[in-house]
Amino acid sequence: MTRIKSWQSTTALVIILNFGVVPLLANLTSPTPTVAQASRFRDVSPDYWAAPFINALVARNIISGFPDGTFKPNDPVTRAQFAAMVRKAFNQPETRTGGNFRDVSRNYWANPAIQEAYRKGFLSGYPNNLFRPTQNIPKEQVLTALANGLNYRATGSSNDLLNSYQDRGNIANFAVAPIAAATENNLVVNYPNLRQLNPKSVATRGEVAAIIYQALVNERQAERINSQYLVNQTPIAINYRIPAGVNIPIVSRQDRILVSRRGTMNVTMVIAANITTNDGTLLIPANTQVMGELRTTREGAQFVAQQLVFVNGETVPIQANSAVVRETEITNLDLTLEADLVVAAQS
Repeated sequence: MTRIKSWQSTTALVIILNFGVVPLLANLTSPTPTVAQASRFRDVSPDYWAAPFINALVARNIISGFPDGTFKPNDPVTRAQFAAMVRKAFNQPETRTGGNFRDVSRNYWANPAIQEAYRKGFLSGYPNNLFRPTQNIPKEQVLTALANGLNYRATGSSNDLLNSYQDRGNIANFAVAPIAAATENNLVVNYPNLRQLNPKSVATRGEVAAIIYQALVNERQAERINSQYLVNQTPIAINYRIPAGVNIPIVSRQDRILVSRRGTMNVTMVIAANITTNDGTLLIPANTQVMGELRTTREGAQFVAQQLVFVNGETVPIQANSAVVRETEITNLDLTLEADLVVAAQS
């Protein structure tokens, strides 16, 4: 996958590809480096998206792994488990009394954590004095719990703060204001697509680790970990500009292209891998068609790209050339953009 830093007319950033860094404008902002840590668990590789957050919380004894040396980062988190994590992570004052739920016995393993999470305002119960401790907790409840328990209130418009989420309409009414506050305070982590909140989805252990860590950062109790999946308040551009000079890998639609030694021939190649921004926004999907001409010269042959054709039929003009190749058969090439390429984010 090729990743590209998002560009906006009001923001100076850099274009980051697998092939290097190309400056766009003079004023560049360098992100805080990611904390490099060896994986503590055999099912959490060092390049797993949530590994730095998981390792950091394990070091603080807020979460732990399993006896078999795994962490199970994609497993769901129950409401009882979340209460236990919150109890270890935050030391908030109590704001209410009560919290004795008829489905949580006094000797239940998480009873103290559930009582504390309730009295400190992180979690509430359900009608009929139920807590449902074994229910898997949805992501919108995780964000709501942290925003409420940490007493966050959005200073900006909820509509504006939630605009970047493509699925904002799926947020429950009770969660709109708290998630707006969580967004404003940089608690939200969206993997794999920054614009998809997935509020109804069951939160995984990896997701909860990342969100709790972000809350600790906002409380100034932890150092910031850089991640491309953190939602911040920089507006997401509708159109993205990929600057001239960037290389884009393409491959033949067939096994190979036989190069003629005279004239030109119409050729259709395809994009070799997804091209995305660093926040995960998809710009050009893999297998998008690249239409152009293969032009022969004395030195060999050169592919001149003319048009991108997306799967939905949308076309975008492109000015890009390959280097001159001397092979008689072509399977893959690198295109170099000769002019800026403006594309819309792909859903």
